Amino acid sequence: MRIRRTTALPVAALALALTAVTGCGPERSGPAPAAVGASTASAAARATAATVSGAPTATAATTAAAASGAPADASGAFDPAVAMAHRSKEPYAATVEMTTRAGTGDEQVLITVTGRLNYNTPARGARTEGKTVAGGSLVVNWMETLTVDGVSYLRDKAKGETRWTREPGTGAGADADADRSAAYAELLLGAGPTARKGMETDGAVPVFHLAARLSADQVLRADPANAQQMRSKGVEAVDCHLWIDRFGRVVRGEQSMVVAGKAVVTKDHYTDFGPAETFAAPLTAN
Repeated sequence: MRIRRTTALPVAALALALTAVTGCGPERSGPAPAAVGASTASAAARATAATVSGAPTATAATTAAAASGAPADASGAFDPAVAMAHRSKEPYAATVEMTTRAGTGDEQVLITVTGRLNYNTPARGARTEGKTVAGGSLVVNWMETLTVDGVSYLRDKAKGETRWTREPGTGAGADADADRSAAYAELLLGAGPTARKGMETDGAVPVFHLAARLSADQVLRADPANAQQMRSKGVEAVDCHLWIDRFGRVVRGEQSMVVAGKAVVTKDHYTDFGPAETFAAPLTAN
């Protein structure tokens, strides 16, 4: 009975987190899951999904991106508004690591998503792994997702599956939307001087930290679907943090909110920027 409560209690919080994870990052999931189960793993694998959502190494920017972005001084400092105004629209790939935690202790649910995704490409592609753990040790699901041209294929790692299964009803696949991420950055830039937290570093990469509490009305301007989800769950505001590089790309994202009395915190980290990659459909799939 304790396990049943553990898996059920934070479901509403996780459902919102999975659609809102990019509240503060470049990706989002599909429809919010109705329960913690295979559908949650699938949505988590498509999320950023993270949430929030890779960080370039000192030499990882693409040639096209190197021609844009904000000028930086000798210390690497740059103006975030200029970075967003001149961000690159070229396709790229990045590695994502996302965690979403809802609740605490025995009632905590943790979702992790890792993988590689394409951004700014009409034919979306990704390969991600999503795992849901309840109460600290119960593996609710553990799914690997391959998205090719907007179609997703799944296999259950918890069951040791080796064959892929085409996910019914797919067609959107992973949605790594850098434009939506930029819209959130613009919201934070418009939130006033206090939202500009200043220059920091992520590894060796200079990043600018933006942060503010965004109301559902503010979120509506950048992401109507997310605002609708917030309102449907009674969430009035979300604390949003973004760390952007001088090319206007999100390096890290973090969001926190309270859903049904449960704290939900999503963190995203993006690394290894590079050219967009080709993801091939499996040779055999059910």
